[in-house]
Amino acid sequence: MYYRIFVTEFNLGFHSPKSDRCDLFEKFKVMKQTQKPTDDIKYEYDVHQTSKMNIRGVRNKEKKNKDLLVLIFDLQNVIPTPHANISSLFYLRKLNVYNLTSYYTPTKQVYCALWSENLSGRAGNDIASAFHKILTVLAEGNHITELITWSDSCVPQNRNSRISYSDLHFLKDNP
Repeated sequence: MYYRIFVTEFNLGFHSPKSDRCDLFEKFKVMKQTQKPTDDIKYEYDVHQTSKMNIRGVRNKEKKNKDLLVLIFDLQNVIPTPHANISSLFYLRKLNVYNLTSYYTPTKQVYCALWSENLSGRAGNDIASAFHKILTVLAEGNHITELITWSDSCVPQNRNSRISYSDLHFLKDNP
C-alpha cells in the first residue's frame, strides 16, 4: 500500500544510486533498452570492456607490488554543505564542495584536495590543478624518483590529457 500511494498519489519512485559509469557504457545501456545496438556499437563496447578489465588487472598488480610507488586518485561524491538532518534545510541552496582523494601505496597515506564551487568547478582543468597540488605535497615529504599514477579503471580517464599536462608541469617544477 505504501508503494502504491507513493507511485500513484505523489508520483515518486525508488532507484539504486548511480555509480560512476562512462559515457560509452551509458550509451550502450540506453541503446539496449530502446533499440537493438548496432554491430559497431557492440564491438566498440566489447573492446572498451576488455580494455577496462585489462587495465584493472594491471592496476591491481601494480598496487600489490611493494617495489612500485603507486598513487591512486579519484574525485569523490560532491559534498553539499551545510549538512544537517533538518528537512527545511534540505531544500535551501547548498554550497558544493569537491574532494579529489589520492592513496599513496608505499606509506598507505591518503591525500585530499578540497575546494568549493565558489573557487572553481570540477572540469578537467580543476581536477588537474587539484592533482598537481597533491603531487606537490607528496613530493615535499618523500624522495620520489619514479611514480605510477592511476585514476579509476576507465580507460579515457587514465589517458586524460589535462592530467598528463599536470604531470609534465609537476616534473618541470620538481626535477
